[in-house]
Amino acid sequence: MSKVLPKFLTVFLTVIVFLSSCRKEEFDKFYGRPENLGDPIYQQLQAKGNFSKFLDCVDKAGYKETLSTAGSWTIFAPTDAAFATYMTENSLTEITSDLASKIVRYSMVYDGEKIEKLSDFFSVKGFVKNTAFRRRSVYYDFVYDGTDNNGNAIKVIASNRNGSYIPTDFNNKNIPYYLTPFMTFSGLTATDYNFFYPNSVYSGNNVGPARLVDGQTNIIAENGVIHIVDKVLTPPLSIDQYINTKSDYSLFKGMLDKFVGYSVNADISHRYEVLSGKAANVYVKTYNSILAFSPNNENFLKVDANDAQQGSYSIFAPTNDAVNTYARNVLLKYWKKRGVNTLNELYVVAPDVVRDFVNAHLYTTTVWPSKFATTVNFLGDVTKRTTADVVDRQALSNGFLYGINKAQDASVFSTVYGNINLDPDYNIMKQALNFFGLTIPLKTPSIRYVVVMIPDATLRKMGFSYDPFFVSAPIRGDVVAFRRILQTHIIPIGDRPIPNFANGAGILEASNGEYIKYNNGRLLSAGTQDSVAVAKQTIPIDSTSLTPVNGVAVYGKEALTYTVLNIGLHIQRYGTVTTDPYYNFFQYLNNSVIYTKATGAITGITEGVNYTVFVPTNAAVILAVRAGLLPGNIATGVPNFAPTDAGDINKVLKFIQYHIINKSTVVSDGQKVGEFETLLKNDGGDVAKINVVINTVNSLMLRDVTGTTVNVLLGASDRSNVLSNRTVIHQINSYLKYQF
Repeated sequence: MSKVLPKFLTVFLTVIVFLSSCRKEEFDKFYGRPENLGDPIYQQLQAKGNFSKFLDCVDKAGYKETLSTAGSWTIFAPTDAAFATYMTENSLTEITSDLASKIVRYSMVYDGEKIEKLSDFFSVKGFVKNTAFRRRSVYYDFVYDGTDNNGNAIKVIASNRNGSYIPTDFNNKNIPYYLTPFMTFSGLTATDYNFFYPNSVYSGNNVGPARLVDGQTNIIAENGVIHIVDKVLTPPLSIDQYINTKSDYSLFKGMLDKFVGYSVNADISHRYEVLSGKAANVYVKTYNSILAFSPNNENFLKVDANDAQQGSYSIFAPTNDAVNTYARNVLLKYWKKRGVNTLNELYVVAPDVVRDFVNAHLYTTTVWPSKFATTVNFLGDVTKRTTADVVDRQALSNGFLYGINKAQDASVFSTVYGNINLDPDYNIMKQALNFFGLTIPLKTPSIRYVVVMIPDATLRKMGFSYDPFFVSAPIRGDVVAFRRILQTHIIPIGDRPIPNFANGAGILEASNGEYIKYNNGRLLSAGTQDSVAVAKQTIPIDSTSLTPVNGVAVYGKEALTYTVLNIGLHIQRYGTVTTDPYYNFFQYLNNSVIYTKATGAITGITEGVNYTVFVPTNAAVILAVRAGLLPGNIATGVPNFAPTDAGDINKVLKFIQYHIINKSTVVSDGQKVGEFETLLKNDGGDVAKINVVINTVNSLMLRDVTGTTVNVLLGASDRSNVLSNRTVIHQINSYLKYQF
């Protein structure tokens, strides 16, 4: 056994060694460094021999080890020739450590990507083809010397979110590139590129102002991918940084500063002390979230973690002359009567106006030079400016800046809403419109309106006011009544010409379906006409203000009110004596089972619903009696206004109901034609209908179910277009015949 055991052990150990060798070979084959994998980025650039200046910067910046070891980077590396040009253009004799750090960190992009992938947006759901033109670089600004809102010197760091700050986010700047797949997909051309980089040649392989060197891209390294560029790239300023350095925008910057706050951040203060060796409170500079975006935020919207790859901000910064001109002609136009003569003073009394002016120049999207007419700003307007108005253009780290010599004419100022928005005499109306959510149509340029202005003095007399102290209910008074009154003062006119209020006459439908009338410089509503004092039954128009954008503002000193009277009382007004035009019709109504004499209520008429009542002339009622449609003497046509027979009572009921359109009001304004339901229904619940076959300002013709036509009498002495409670009453020359 002593001789057998050594032999066995020898064979056993030999097998173990053999198996271990095989396993190591398999391990190395699977996990080992591939033979075709290039050296790390630093070593490859060193071996090429023409990147000594860039590598000097890498050394000075302290990134030699990072680029010599594991990782995943995309590097845009400038050649020595690029550095020579850069030094000459900037009159430099050496690259400082600080500048070297900027150059290197800005050239380093997280994740190694080939050129073919850089145009794809790396979303949380995967790559989205051809929609990206930026990547997050390693470079970010840290703490800098600034001043607070009182001018005190403080240490500051920029916010990294819109309206807030997250200490764990370094606010890295993004590097832009303009590659053919993205440019073609987005409908962009060399013109878009050269608008910002006029001294660079567009090739479809551009990184900022630089160009990718042909044949020297997609160099695979152990720790990333190298792309050679022909220019030295340095991090651009942010929008906030750039505006702060340009005196041409000092007035606009001053308006932006109204919305800046500074708050101490303990985490950053501690980090600053550790890195600098100096103890100091560091304040985060944050723009109020009521602005479209924070001009110092290097991130994008963060709807997706990487959405800055496919989007950036844009700002149209008006020059000082442009701000002064617009402030004088628009923003301060009405406030001067209150002694408000500067934008600083305006901010104190109307901060929302200043906010809207600023937001009119901010875009939460990339506005390309060729896309001015199709890209909307934060307020929903496309820019009114063209590239001819641009006096400065900058591709900045967090977006495009266009310096413009004319301020944006925002819809909140240029539409009919602007008359209300800018005039302090109409503040209650303005606040109420906002509270009730009625402003959006008024400031939409494509929707045309007549707005009848209601001054604060009038609204206060009516019991309405605005008190911001009551945050949830700042509108004081009967809000239901106020809303209805406001809607009566908002009149959509579509593509119709603006009415001739001074010398013309007509009837207009308000936004709530009620109607007002105008006649030779005066206005009338259902409520004003009920006034006991004749002088109060109409409202004089003091003036009108045409806004070419979307309509006209009409000024007066009183409000157009609604009536609280029931419809029957307005019919009664013209039907109490035999000579009244509604007499015969009203007498049937007055004695019918559906009428309440004390209140004028008609059964079937519902509060809050719109109606149209057609009243046949007295002669037409007699003809209806002869036709057997109403009780009375068929031979003579003498009406029986108070029948007792059940059949006759039912005739009156059906006759009245068939002469009332349900849920709609029709007037002679050329707007409504077609089939309309009446109040009349048969025993099975089917609704009897009539047709409006002709509707113009001079003619209104109806057709009943028998095919017979009747006309609304629109002469000056006829009682048509009579306003009532959500209703208009017309006199017709005949009667409408039903069939059940």
